[in-house]
Amino acid sequence: MIGSKIRPDYSDKIAEFVKNGGEIKQAVNTNRVDFNFSVSTGGLKQNIPLRKDAEAKGLKTYAPFSPCEKCGTSERSTKTNACLECDRRRARAKTGLSLKNLEAVGHYLLGKGESIEFTNDGQKYVLKVEVAI
Repeated sequence: MIGSKIRPDYSDKIAEFVKNGGEIKQAVNTNRVDFNFSVSTGGLKQNIPLRKDAEAKGLKTYAPFSPCEKCGTSERSTKTNACLECDRRRARAKTGLSLKNLEAVGHYLLGKGESIEFTNDGQKYVLKVEVAI
């Protein structure tokens, strides 16, 4: 065995230490480090039990171990594990103005009895609500 050393036996010195009034105590770790597993992107191991508990209770959302890094929201979907606010932003960017929102604009214009004029690429447009026959 190349490079191996035999440890010396300190039992005589330990016995002498105890004989002279020394105490042998359990070692205490004074250099403890608490790891911060607060990265919110990806599938965190800490989120798995939180998500499963919320699913078992029939909840649609749950509070994750740490807030989202991008927007700071502390709410995630139990179905997709996506941050709700980031998911909403992606959906808004993808779909633009939804049919439901257009219908709300129509109800607003009908209630006010107004029309909206706007221009696009030099063309003038009028947006108004009329009764369909």
